[in-house]
Amino acid sequence: MSYHDGWAAINMEMPRRIPRVEFDAERHWELVRAVTGIDVCLASPDELKWKACGAFIRAWNYDIFLSALVLHEELGPMRTNMGHATYAAGGIDYDNALRCPFKTPEDVLAYDPWEVIGPKDRKELIRRFDEHYRQNCGNNPDGVNMTGTYVTLVSGLISLFGWEMLLLAMGTDPEGFGRLANRYASWMQQYYDALAETSVPVIYSHDDIVWT
Repeated sequence: MSYHDGWAAINMEMPRRIPRVEFDAERHWELVRAVTGIDVCLASPDELKWKACGAFIRAWNYDIFLSALVLHEELGPMRTNMGHATYAAGGIDYDNALRCPFKTPEDVLAYDPWEVIGPKDRKELIRRFDEHYRQNCGNNPDGVNMTGTYVTLVSGLISLFGWEMLLLAMGTDPEGFGRLANRYASWMQQYYDALAETSVPVIYSHDDIVWT
């Protein structure tokens, strides 16, 4: 693992080896077992899983560790659950408990995160981001760490409304949807204002418009 190589990549430089970043490969236990030789599986004790994860990360030479603090749960209980296909080992992330609190496009267009979720305490956000970053550095001291948000804009709107209601609202009133997106962006700006005041040198700003 190399902080130097990871930092070079983030700064658009070209170190001698291509830096590596993975998204949860270290928790696919059959792969971890094959690479490390450690007899680990989904049912293994957490202590053994942590040991195997660390050995796998060293073997595959991670340089950058993706991590976001602000996830879907930050949006509160009034959000859609579209379910989840199997990705994690053992299918533990499979979810078919679908729900959507928004019944019409007008419900979506009227949504205001400032009213439903409310404003955030700036100092508390700064504290949370700094603490999350320090924890990540402690867990992965040899690479580039970060903190950040997973529900920046499109991902946040998908999480709130689900694809069907999101697209219906877009088609029903494009201008009204633009105002909704601006309201959400202004609410999310709180997190970026806080991030700007942290000691964190790298942030993860996730957004995704290609969910399947």
